[in-house]
Amino acid sequence: MGEFRPHDRNDLFRFLDWLPPSRAVETPIGPAVYRSERLAARLGLDELYVGLNGYAPERGARNPTGSFKDFEALPTLLDFRERGLKAIILASAGNTARAFAHAATVLDFPAYLVVPEGMLDRLWLPIHPSDAVRLIVIDESRDYAAAIELAARLSVQFGIPPEGGARNVARREGMGTAVLEHARVVGRLPRHYVQAVGSGTGAIAAWEAALRLRQSGQVPGELPVLHLAQNAPFAPIHDAWTRGTPIRPHEDVPGQLARIDRITADVLANRNPPFAVGGGVGDALRATDGTTHAVTNEEIAVARRLFEETEGIPIGTAAGAAVAALGQALAGGRMSRDESVLLHITGNDDALLRRDYALHPIQPWLRLRTDDLAPERIARLADRFA
Repeated sequence: MGEFRPHDRNDLFRFLDWLPPSRAVETPIGPAVYRSERLAARLGLDELYVGLNGYAPERGARNPTGSFKDFEALPTLLDFRERGLKAIILASAGNTARAFAHAATVLDFPAYLVVPEGMLDRLWLPIHPSDAVRLIVIDESRDYAAAIELAARLSVQFGIPPEGGARNVARREGMGTAVLEHARVVGRLPRHYVQAVGSGTGAIAAWEAALRLRQSGQVPGELPVLHLAQNAPFAPIHDAWTRGTPIRPHEDVPGQLARIDRITADVLANRNPPFAVGGGVGDALRATDGTTHAVTNEEIAVARRLFEETEGIPIGTAAGAAVAALGQALAGGRMSRDESVLLHITGNDDALLRRDYALHPIQPWLRLRTDDLAPERIARLADRFA
């Protein structure tokens, strides 16, 4: 295990020695951690740190697409390039596609991005998208799982390397820099870590980063207790953890989609998260004596208002779920008010980006229907992917 010696930089590559790319590039992207006063006081917490990893330059957060997905995209594409790969394909519910589109434009690295049409209004950049961005839209769909299935089939059919999801080391270690930044700023690990999750890859990343810091012997503290938030009534990770039931993404699909339609934080709506796999979300929760929280739309709305009132920054629905979960954990006695907490705000809404930039929509490169997922129909697209 290498030493924990952050570089003298103000971006993600402060932690270059702990990231897969061997070389850094100039970027505004980087984790921001600060000690909360007003929100901490409202909640009665003695030591609350906020990892604000969207776009809020007043707090040192400058991620150009407004979420911590920028942490995964740039290291992943740099890693792909260093390994001699020529393109990438991935599915997204919105935030990830924005981040990879930005990184693809900056690095001129072809990225095929598969998204449901219902998420199309979230696909914009603060710069003009380049021809390296190939946006594939599934018409009349809001189902992230359908996007995942189509991306996998296109990858196999046309030999486009998949991004890898939770198995992507560059992705996990990029997201884990939020915990590394807390260690740099505070000098130890937090006792509790709170984050909203869809796939849960960010939680796995936080757990792995904490493990590496402990193994380095340079950062004191126990492994942080993970508090993972989902939006009820669609909360597969919460249900699997609290009820001990397996996640079955292909059962009762209409019922699952109906529940997804009822939640406001639909970026968290992953029907097949890596829960039961080795090293997955379940293992992370067990290793940290963690817990999960299911929060309602109303709780999210209240939490968003509370955060903006106290911290002065507007946040998105997923981040609102994390704030609501923090309140649940305190009310339920899952943490003490004198214990240290890292609240990971994984993105804010686009109000501040719109204040500072013109946002440019990403135009579809290819539009498909759900019945185009059949292998024989995909084979007909060969000319587009030549």
